[in-house]
Amino acid sequence: MFTQKSATPERGRPEMPVRATWLVAATAITVLALAANALTSGDDGPDPEQAGSPLVLSLGAGEAMASCLPLEVEILADMSPAFAATATAIEGDVITLAVDHWYTGGNADTVELRSQPGQGGLIAGFDFQVGQRYLVTAAQGTVNFCGYSGPATAELTALFDQAFGA
Repeated sequence: MFTQKSATPERGRPEMPVRATWLVAATAITVLALAANALTSGDDGPDPEQAGSPLVLSLGAGEAMASCLPLEVEILADMSPAFAATATAIEGDVITLAVDHWYTGGNADTVELRSQPGQGGLIAGFDFQVGQRYLVTAAQGTVNFCGYSGPATAELTALFDQAFGA
C-alpha cells in the first residue's frame, strides 16, 4: 500500500532542503564578513603598518569616462579615500604623490597611482605633472574620475572642503 510522507517532521517544523540550508549558511557568513569589515575599517587614527608604507591605488583600465555621474557634493562626500597631494615623481606607469592633507580614509604620507602599461600619467582627460597639486578620491582601490579627482583648482578644493569639512 502506498503511504504519503508527512510534509512536516515530527517536531512540527517544515523540513528545510539541504540546498536552502547551505544558502542560509552562506548568507550568514557573508553578512558576518561585511559586518567585521565595517567594524574594522573605521578611521581610528594612524595605522602603524600603513604610516611608513605608501597607499597603492589603480588608475583603472582607461575606460573611466564611459559613464560619469555629475559632480555633486553629496556623492563626493561618500567617497573614501579622499586626499590632497603633490606629484613628486612619474616613473613609467607609477605616479608618486606626497599627501599633504587626508580628507578621509587614510593616513599614508605617500600614495602610488599605478596605471595600465603604456598609459603613463594621463588619466581621464588630465595629465599628472611633477610639482602639481591634485585632489584624489578612490573606490575599491581605483581612482575616481569624472571630476571627482583632478588638479587642485579653487573650484574643486571648495567642493572637497564642502563635502568633507575642511
